[in-house]
Amino acid sequence: MKLFLAALTIWSLPFFGISCGSASVQGPQQESTSETITLTNEKPTGSFAVQPDVLKNPAVTPEVPPVARAVMVPVTKVVNPTARGVTIFVYLSRPNEKRDEPAQRVEVGNFSLYPADRPGKFTLNVATALRKISEAGNANSKDWRLVFELDQKPEQGSSPLEVTIGSPVWIQTKG
Repeated sequence: MKLFLAALTIWSLPFFGISCGSASVQGPQQESTSETITLTNEKPTGSFAVQPDVLKNPAVTPEVPPVARAVMVPVTKVVNPTARGVTIFVYLSRPNEKRDEPAQRVEVGNFSLYPADRPGKFTLNVATALRKISEAGNANSKDWRLVFELDQKPEQGSSPLEVTIGSPVWIQTKG
């Protein structure tokens, strides 16, 4: 009977969330600060500075175990009384050396709030974007920013919307 109970307990651990995630996840590469940005209908874009060490040495060659780079984006506050769909696009961007040309942009990805009026944490894989930056020879630049852009639809412009994003946390995992 004791053996049966022990086996049942071990079998049920994943159902209760005791076993979760990879044990090889490394801590954040930069300390989280209290800096925030707020995206609104009037100001749909905001950004955070990216530390130069985040851009260096992306995994260009396949490794065993593979290395994945990600950024965790904490959405800390949402004011969306109409619960309209909210999509936020994320880019790595830096000013173009030629002042009359638009900024260089590398797409990281996007995420949508669900439910549309609640905060949450979103993780985006940045490995492909970092690889593109490295291949272009721009990884040593100090003026890269992580840009967040609210998807604006003309028919939704009149309803109030406010999304506050906390400082992103850079994560590197193995395996």
